[in-house]
Amino acid sequence: MHHSAAQELSHLLTHLLSPTAAFNRRAIPFTVVIVSSMVSGIFAAPLAAGLMSLHGRGGLSGWQWLFIIEGVPSVILGISMMIWLPSEPLTAWMLTPHQREMLHQTVHETPEEAEAARQPLCLKQLLPLLWDAAKRPAIWFFVAVAFLWTLSFMSLYQWLPVLINNMLSGTALSGSTSSGMSAAAAKGAASSQQTREAILLSGIPPICGSVAMLVVAWHSDRVNEKNWHVAIPYVISGIVLTLFTPFYKISFAGGFAVLVISLTLSNCSQGVYSSRVVGCLDTRHVGIGLALYTAVCGILAGFSGPLITGAFVQKMGSFSLATVADGVMLIAAGLLMAGLACWEKWGGRRLGVRGAGGAAAVVGVTSDMQQMAYKQDV
Repeated sequence: MHHSAAQELSHLLTHLLSPTAAFNRRAIPFTVVIVSSMVSGIFAAPLAAGLMSLHGRGGLSGWQWLFIIEGVPSVILGISMMIWLPSEPLTAWMLTPHQREMLHQTVHETPEEAEAARQPLCLKQLLPLLWDAAKRPAIWFFVAVAFLWTLSFMSLYQWLPVLINNMLSGTALSGSTSSGMSAAAAKGAASSQQTREAILLSGIPPICGSVAMLVVAWHSDRVNEKNWHVAIPYVISGIVLTLFTPFYKISFAGGFAVLVISLTLSNCSQGVYSSRVVGCLDTRHVGIGLALYTAVCGILAGFSGPLITGAFVQKMGSFSLATVADGVMLIAAGLLMAGLACWEKWGGRRLGVRGAGGAAAVVGVTSDMQQMAYKQDV
């Protein structure tokens, strides 16, 4: 659940970042936001367990301490964002008026788009904007890719501790249970130790994925390419995941290595893909387009994916079919992005990508800002 909530927060922060970065310079800032949410997920479970141990202190239950200690800072941070965080370049209080105007022109890239972004939106424009966004084939293409990825990744991620627990018990391919061990083993003294080991091991893929995500985002921005940076990891990740059963039959280490490699590769393109989705929308449709994208992928696929995997495991008593199905969905998502890359290269059309002058403009703005800051210091 925490990862799902963090994913929704990363989509929100992606929307906040999109008006302040040019298209071909968005992968790294988007990735930093997503990596932050993943890192918080790594520490969330141990922190919650520690706070629950405060049960009875000060006359409060453990869950009350959890809500207070984790909730109060979140409320304070949310209020602080409303007060101090700029919503667009024109309201960036830390810049001079000239710098704000330059950044505004750079981000929107065309005079028409920059002028349209100056006009505030009202509530009655919400439905027309939603309809305009829904009529764009590009957004539905990216929704389809993300839907397949979310079904696969969220299913595997949510079930990862249970899967590893079953692997440690030797029941991953037959007799799999939702606890990760048989009823007899669950009553043993070693059950809690094994569960702790499974939880610790399940933290390795997010760590590897975070590092890989930063590397892929850096390279994507460096060469100004996004489609293949998504397609190739997805396809390889899916192929590797379909090989879980034969590798696990060889050894626990083989099966665990398959999970780490697959999750790392399927996760490493999140920031690049988010920036690609934002790039298919103009400024006025970014917010509503991301809301549509999140509703279909994050909520529908993120909710149904783990349920479907659970049904597979309960019916088959094995994770074998579930890993193959998840792998096939990743391969399909990667092939869609590969098809898009080929269509844009040989078809001579770009799907929803706005002007290409962002890179030079960003360099110019940054240089100009540095010169202005130097002159002011002098």
